Amino acid sequence: MTVDLLLGLQWGDEGKGKIVDVLTSKY
Repeated sequence: MTVDLLLGLQWGDEGKGKIVDVLTSKY
């Protein structure tokens, strides 16, 4: 989860949107 949060901060809003899709599919 920590890695996903770090990637979200680096990518910005667009990255967060993609991460949310991945997290929802996994969890």
